[in-house]
Amino acid sequence: MKRYSFIAFIFSVLIANSGFCSAINPEASSFYKKAEAAFVSKDLSTAEKDLIEALKLEPDNAIYRYILGQVQFMQNNFIESKNNMEIVSHSRPIQEKGDEYNNKLKNYKKKIKELQNKFNAAGDSRFSVYQKNINSPQKLKLAVTAYQAFRLNPPLRYKNLKVLEEITSIYEDNLQKSFDGTEWQKEPMLQLAFLYEIANKKDKAAEVYMRALDYIQDPNEEFVITHKFDYLNRSNKEKLLDTIEAGDFSRKDIEELIGSEKDSVSEEDQKKIESMIDEAQAKLQDASSQEEREAVLEEIKNSLLEKSKSGELPGNSKLKERLEKEGKTMEDYLKEKGL
Repeated sequence: MKRYSFIAFIFSVLIANSGFCSAINPEASSFYKKAEAAFVSKDLSTAEKDLIEALKLEPDNAIYRYILGQVQFMQNNFIESKNNMEIVSHSRPIQEKGDEYNNKLKNYKKKIKELQNKFNAAGDSRFSVYQKNINSPQKLKLAVTAYQAFRLNPPLRYKNLKVLEEITSIYEDNLQKSFDGTEWQKEPMLQLAFLYEIANKKDKAAEVYMRALDYIQDPNEEFVITHKFDYLNRSNKEKLLDTIEAGDFSRKDIEELIGSEKDSVSEEDQKKIESMIDEAQAKLQDASSQEEREAVLEEIKNSLLEKSKSGELPGNSKLKERLEKEGKTMEDYLKEKGL
């Protein structure tokens, strides 16, 4: 009873701030009202289904999607919640939906960061299960468990590149019929596309997403897959902005950004850089235009260049040595990184 009282309070706050009465699609708004009634009746499953129906009618409504992600999160359906929250994090303001919608989107994008620690914890839990059962003959089940861990907890991906390679191979072996065109396994193939994406196998990921569009069942599914394909092809600059804004900027990202080896970044240096990133994140969350977003990235770039020239950047001498051999400047390097 206490759990639902708390959940009802959270959902009432979401309802009060969502502004759904002004939704462009009245039928989608009707499904939301049904979801609200189901939630009040403590029927989270029906609430989830009605929110999905609303998104079939208005798939680009990031506000609906955020609340769907919250309902899924409350049911401990962390993977689907993460999928929807990530789309919200990558969403841009839509002028046609009005100021109220866009203000809510900005607010909800800030709130998503607060969930990341819980997503990370869920990912750690799944990876512990994977490690405890590493010798199990059920290799496919193990691969799915590791996929879930990587999906929820970004830093795990960088720390376990060998595991990523191994489970990708297991997925490929078990999905050969899908590759051959004799059958289509939607969810496993989309999971494999994600593994390709985080392994920087962009062409393979794009191939799966494009093929998935031949098997779509509704506008929401088409929107989700198209979003994944479009995001795959965003520029390094856009992806870096999204990664920082969503709070997914990991230690590995920091090391790659400054061209430093893992062991050369002291905890003190790491805190300084993370402080800079936190400040950039706050500014990004308040940015209302693409110009403002890119101005924040320019600030990061200038700060890194300044630190490089003064020798304050961790791993600075090693990076300079490498760039000299390649005939590149620090400006060239940062441009490659999306700055």
